[in-house]
Amino acid sequence: MEYIKTYNKEEKEIYDICCSDNVDYNRIDYLLKNGASANAVEITKYDNQEENEEDLLLVQCWLDGQFNRRFDDEGKQVETDPDFCIKLLKLFIDNGLDVDKYVNHIFADIQFTYDDKNYIEMTKLILNNLKNRQSINLEESLTGIGWEESYNNCCVVDHRYANVLSTIYEMIEKYSEGGDPNKYYICNQIIGQKIEDVQIFCKDLKIDMPNKLIVDECDVFIQCEKDRLNILNKMIFVNNNEIKSKFERMNSENYFENELNNYLKNEIIEDIQFYNEQIVSTPKTEYNVTRIEVIISNNKKIIINMDESISFVKITKK
Repeated sequence: MEYIKTYNKEEKEIYDICCSDNVDYNRIDYLLKNGASANAVEITKYDNQEENEEDLLLVQCWLDGQFNRRFDDEGKQVETDPDFCIKLLKLFIDNGLDVDKYVNHIFADIQFTYDDKNYIEMTKLILNNLKNRQSINLEESLTGIGWEESYNNCCVVDHRYANVLSTIYEMIEKYSEGGDPNKYYICNQIIGQKIEDVQIFCKDLKIDMPNKLIVDECDVFIQCEKDRLNILNKMIFVNNNEIKSKFERMNSENYFENELNNYLKNEIIEDIQFYNEQIVSTPKTEYNVTRIEVIISNNKKIIINMDESISFVKITKK
């Protein structure tokens, strides 16, 4: 291993501050204005690798500093300075971080901050500071987020956390197509709002009954008084951009959408809950799948999960 380029004295001090028990943001700001670069990278050459490895100072401070925020000396999980990552990001951007140059590097590692509280706002901040949408390479930016989302759904079975990762994945992907990231919010923003209308778009309708819908894939848009709740298969979040779906709209002859509109009209969304379901498809083979329940006023709810074959999306009203 050989260091081709290392952080300077001021940059190393920023790293040390981020890994300390109490982060002095004023000192970091001072150092970024006096000797440290917001675009600092450490370049390392490894004997068994053809390409050199570049470590962006911001990302290294995120990853190592956030680890210290999350675990104490005995390895127990704690929560200190929960806004560390977004506060650091703002400082680096304010001091000249070249977001267009490093956007793919940042998004490739953002999931390792484990900062589900601020994932969406951090993603907005990054995308809002891009000068050119073409700076995003979707494969580089999204691969790590997608892997982490799948791991949390299938192995960790933390479906709420995985859902936040799915949301920022969707935000980045749609931003590259012209979408506005500022119109995305965590699904809980919709709680307390009155339902006005429901639209369903689907692919390959299997079962269409007044209380149950089974399809290959589907997009459900629940318009409330202020925001619109989007349910895209197993993802659920608020997105107030113009409704777009690659599937066809269910027509007036379909039972489920009509019944769902009558069932939900003027009701209030009270909560959104995530559960894990284990489905056995073959002997000794169990699959973890996401079950989402949208709790509605007057003891109503809608359930989104997979059917027993784990092949289709099932939506049920209770």
